[in-house]
Amino acid sequence: MGMGYYPIETRENEEPGDWQPGKTRLLFQCDIRLQSGEDEETLFLVGPDAGNEVMVLWKEANYGVVGAEPLSWIKLSDAQEPEVYARLLEGFLSAVHAAGTAKAADFTSIEVPPAGLLPESGVRAIFARAFAG
Repeated sequence: MGMGYYPIETRENEEPGDWQPGKTRLLFQCDIRLQSGEDEETLFLVGPDAGNEVMVLWKEANYGVVGAEPLSWIKLSDAQEPEVYARLLEGFLSAVHAAGTAKAADFTSIEVPPAGLLPESGVRAIFARAFAG
């Protein structure tokens, strides 16, 4: 973990704040298998909340009406970019895996933007690590 690394909070074990997204950037998009059996095209975004309290991994259904929902977060003052993007994603996926709320196969058609915040190989490696074991 190294020095100065604070734990990532996730909605699997903490109630998120009532945050609105500030300036977000697309980390990647993928299809998520819903409990109904349908696949939902979903955007995974990162960026601070509008009040600049926390750095957040947000999920937004591409055609959804809900808007961006926080999945994992860390106090903005503790967020070290760019590592924090990988840590937010791994923290969320590891918590989902531990809670049994999703499995790796539920995330398909992963697309990472060119010149994105993390390379596609990095995103795929995080999925592999988070769902291992």
